[in-house]
Amino acid sequence: MGNTTLLSLIAFVFTAFHAAYAEDDTEEKPSASPVVSLEEVVVTGQKVVPVVSTQDDMSSEQLTVKQAQVSDTAKLMEDSAGVSFQTNGGVTALPVIHGLNDDRVKIEINGMLIPAACPNHMNPTLSYIDPSSVGSIKLLKGVTPVSMGGDSIGGTISVQTAAPVFAEPGKDILIDGKVSSFFRSNGTAFGGSVATGVANANARLDYTGSYTQSGDYTDGNGSSIKSSSYYNQNQAAALSLKFDKQLLEIKGGQEHVPFQGYPNARMEMTNNIGTFGNIRHRGEFDWGNLDTRAFLEDSIHAMNFGPDQLAVSPGVNMPMDTRARNLGYKVQAEIPLDQQGTVRFGNEFYANVLNDFWPAVCTSVSSCGGPYAFGNMGPNTLINLNNATRDRLGTFAEWESNWSSAWKAMLGFRYDHTMTDTGDVQGYNGSQFLYANQARQFNAKSHQRNFDTFDLTTLMQYTPNQWSQYEFGYARKNRAPSLYELYTWNTSQMVMTMIGWFGDGNGYVGNLKLKPETAHNITFTAEYYDSDNNAWDIKATPYFSYVENFIDADRCVTCTQPTNGFYYMQIANHNAWLWGGDVTGRSNLFTDPAFGQFSTHTIMSYVRGQRTDGSNLYHMMPFNIKLSLDHQLDIWNSGFEMQFVGSKNDVQALRGELQTPSYILLNAKTGFQWRNLSINAGVDNLLDKEYFYPLGGSYIGNYYTMDLGSTPTPNNNLAGMGRSVYVGMTYTY
Repeated sequence: MGNTTLLSLIAFVFTAFHAAYAEDDTEEKPSASPVVSLEEVVVTGQKVVPVVSTQDDMSSEQLTVKQAQVSDTAKLMEDSAGVSFQTNGGVTALPVIHGLNDDRVKIEINGMLIPAACPNHMNPTLSYIDPSSVGSIKLLKGVTPVSMGGDSIGGTISVQTAAPVFAEPGKDILIDGKVSSFFRSNGTAFGGSVATGVANANARLDYTGSYTQSGDYTDGNGSSIKSSSYYNQNQAAALSLKFDKQLLEIKGGQEHVPFQGYPNARMEMTNNIGTFGNIRHRGEFDWGNLDTRAFLEDSIHAMNFGPDQLAVSPGVNMPMDTRARNLGYKVQAEIPLDQQGTVRFGNEFYANVLNDFWPAVCTSVSSCGGPYAFGNMGPNTLINLNNATRDRLGTFAEWESNWSSAWKAMLGFRYDHTMTDTGDVQGYNGSQFLYANQARQFNAKSHQRNFDTFDLTTLMQYTPNQWSQYEFGYARKNRAPSLYELYTWNTSQMVMTMIGWFGDGNGYVGNLKLKPETAHNITFTAEYYDSDNNAWDIKATPYFSYVENFIDADRCVTCTQPTNGFYYMQIANHNAWLWGGDVTGRSNLFTDPAFGQFSTHTIMSYVRGQRTDGSNLYHMMPFNIKLSLDHQLDIWNSGFEMQFVGSKNDVQALRGELQTPSYILLNAKTGFQWRNLSINAGVDNLLDKEYFYPLGGSYIGNYYTMDLGSTPTPNNNLAGMGRSVYVGMTYTY
């Protein structure tokens, strides 16, 4: 989808807007799709909350407002307490839940698990779906039911596209969809999307497509942040069939990122193509419900130096390619037990195959001299991972019970068997000692690893009255090491420099001796609310986690370390603990017929993490709070937000992690929905303040990248985005 198509989408929206206002408002006309009502609804009686109260559910209406502001699907969750983001590319941020990030969080898209297929994790799961295609998000923190967990210790993020809608009985056909577009001033970011579907009472066909692009953004000082531009396009189609109480959904699509810069990495993503097929059946039977899924996904990934890096390193070229295949299934049955609650049990299998290879840039060792003498990048292809496999088979059982009107409980158990392996590797050549000798040593070892893990989840919920609720949860969660953590093998300076998904500018090598992580997560939640008028509520969740064999890193003892503050590291196990708390609150301030309703909401989070040897854990988000004043008048909704982030002083010295000062940002937004048209606009970082996001890492996007010692001393934090004005429009038909 190019610029011409995008302009056509924008023109269509404006035309629809004009046509809508040209209609005679005195005549009531039927709407082709539901229109969101903005009237106040007062609910009285007992508040109904799922057993897992540390769960956040985001509806399509909430997401539509956010989609005008962000192009990164992960950032749709930035208003959830306890959630932060490790800076990556413009559309590939890595979610962090209670201090646990990346592979420690189970992330699925319509049931598909797509781990990053990149030694720098440039293509994480959520980058494979555009925000405009998201229908709902379910976010579970800390204590995750075993039916939604497995191979993760930090929580679960489940992203679903919109549920299929069929024609009403007696009507022949339903045609619906939406068209949206947006523009953001910082980076001159723009994009558009279209979703359309046609259905009768039993069948539906859908198509969705989107395009997004942005240039390099500028910070609060007006300085351009190099290597931060991106392009992204997605297409998908779905066929849904409904008969009686059975629903079958067949989906397929492709994600394509032609280019994405990474200001805190030593490479750029020069291409990424993900193609998937997904099938799901949901059925209701006399005995209960059955949910079955299966998927297949292929990724083609390429990295090299981008134009900003080439500008300071003329002539540098270093292709790095990855091919990945992911497939799996999940079968889950749910059986109601009359008044005794519900039983769920199921089985799932996920397989990941990964080939990571770096093509030669010269035809002989002698031709790899000059600036490449330390690397000798030829004449062979360097094989980083050779047909590496990670297969996981899991089985679970879960019981959810309503003991009484006041007490609810959930108990779950699961077993996972994870099998990993990889083939033989090779360096760029057989004459350089680190390539030839280490390849021989690695190939002589047994690469197969088997991990048996057992998860246990217990949750108790107590609702003593109509204005309070309490929940206690304990979970024993496990995660087996990833392929990159286990099998990256070479300690030459250039190879280690190219591996590292942490944004710290350091180089990494794997460890065949890794053990799986085992986390003991404890949470307690107290919530108080106005059940009569829904005028206020407040919820506090303190939590604690002790992690056995936390997969962190140590300095590489066999490596020659640079003297400029960057380091060569080896992945290693350590015991660790994390603790913190989340607080959310909401209150109506006052309502006036002429001036509308004023309210406020607050989100506050803190996390602290340390290894038991005294070293701080890496990338711990400091204390942060958001205070928002909200206003609603008829079809208008507006908000003014203050975001405070404390200074980050508890850093991990082993990695040379940088401290960041505290800052305050002001944001403003407004929007309205009139019939089928919604428009949302706002300003982020209203005062154009310079700040450094605590999880932004080191700014190395425009430095010579092939050797840690050639990079300037890492005293440059990655600056956050300066003032950005945005506007987004969505027309639903």
